Amino acid sequence: MQLLKENDPMLLEVSEAWDFEKDGDPAELVKDMVRILTENGGVGLAAPQCGLLKRIFIMGNFTKMVVCINPTIISVGEKSEIDVEGCLSFPDLWLKIKRPTSCIIKYQTLTGEFREEEFTGFMARVAVHEWDHLCGVTFNQRTGDMQIKMAKEKREKDRKKKSRQ
Repeated sequence: MQLLKENDPMLLEVSEAWDFEKDGDPAELVKDMVRILTENGGVGLAAPQCGLLKRIFIMGNFTKMVVCINPTIISVGEKSEIDVEGCLSFPDLWLKIKRPTSCIIKYQTLTGEFREEEFTGFMARVAVHEWDHLCGVTFNQRTGDMQIKMAKEKREKDRKKKSRQ
């Protein structure tokens, strides 16, 4: 299992539900996803980014990892904010994206148990970003062409500068 990069068409496909009876125990998949997430220094990762079109995402860090299987966004808060966002599938690309500051998500745990949880602030941003991946939407689709062009130019400039060091 490996991380798909920004030009991979699979990132634009809609994922299907994880079926605990048919697909089995998702623990090994999630373990691989956690490895990819931590190796790449991320805070969120969706199964489609790893080449598996299943409705699973993880988010968190070494102290707390949330595994969301078959998530549904129940509601999003009225407030939203624009902040800089990145994506592991788009290395070193940073875009200003408007996201809700809170959301309530219903999902299944590793054991199939249903849970409903509210995420706020940064974790709400991560959750909605990862949920988008399950719907075949990447973060660059949430902003304008000019911002993307400028961000890609900056990324290229930064990479050239880094390679000279």
